[in-house]
Amino acid sequence: MAEQSIGMATGTGAAYGDGNVGSGYASSRMTAMETKTLSDGVLQVGGELAMTGVGTGTLTIADGAAVVNGYFYENTSSAGIVISSLANKTYNVVLLVNATAGSIAVSRSVAGTTVGTYSVRLAVYDGTPAVPYILLGTVQVAGAVIAASGIVHSYAMYGTTTQLPYQSYATMSGGTATLTTANTSYDVAGYSSSSVTGDNIFSVNTTTGEITVRRIGLYLVNAYGNFTSGTTGNRVLAITLNGTNIQSTRMASSGGSTHTMTQTSLIATTAVTDVIKITTISSLAAQSYASGVFTISRA
Repeated sequence: MAEQSIGMATGTGAAYGDGNVGSGYASSRMTAMETKTLSDGVLQVGGELAMTGVGTGTLTIADGAAVVNGYFYENTSSAGIVISSLANKTYNVVLLVNATAGSIAVSRSVAGTTVGTYSVRLAVYDGTPAVPYILLGTVQVAGAVIAASGIVHSYAMYGTTTQLPYQSYATMSGGTATLTTANTSYDVAGYSSSSVTGDNIFSVNTTTGEITVRRIGLYLVNAYGNFTSGTTGNRVLAITLNGTNIQSTRMASSGGSTHTMTQTSLIATTAVTDVIKITTISSLAAQSYASGVFTISRA
């Protein structure tokens, strides 16, 4: 099964929606039910319509489902939209409703340059559609391919799962830092493992120790690790947002060879490219930090 949709005019047969089967239904009641029970937006199933394809001429959109103005959309496999013929600029990526008997012109769709009659379809659109739609994000075209960092997801509207509540999170473990100079900030980096939910809200970089947050909102951040040398002096464990210290704790050494610290902060992000990191400071030179764990979840 590929793309399909239901919720057009009352009746049966292909003229009333390519997902319509059975003895018919009242469209107004159907769309009201979908909107009021599932809300209007991407549903938390499958690949959640996540976008990939940087450096190529095709925008690939993962499987998923959505409710758009009460109309249901579903795709059980990834879909490709060829963007190589488009002019260099940034386009909106939308799920667009065509509840009419005529086609709607778009910059690009899975099928070509139109969205067919009585359907809900993925499309790349230059500007804002005049029909109901939800915005999945934007794609920047440069030289017939998707530009580096040219895919930006927008999750301003999100549906809900009818099962257990969905949790978005990212975590890295095994981070280290070498604190060569006293009273100098050092990033925790070189994490040995990571885990991240597949909704593209977070991306992790285990080498640099960065977690990028792509949805504006409120997040709970936790840092944990061991200062593994030095039995005197003070230690600082801090959480930074775009290089600025958001919250930190300074503690005197416990007097043992391993000084464990935990730092938790509630952070409000303001941009879709905000970067969060963990940093450390020691009042003694030639110290070290190990077994670092960095976790972030949507509050």
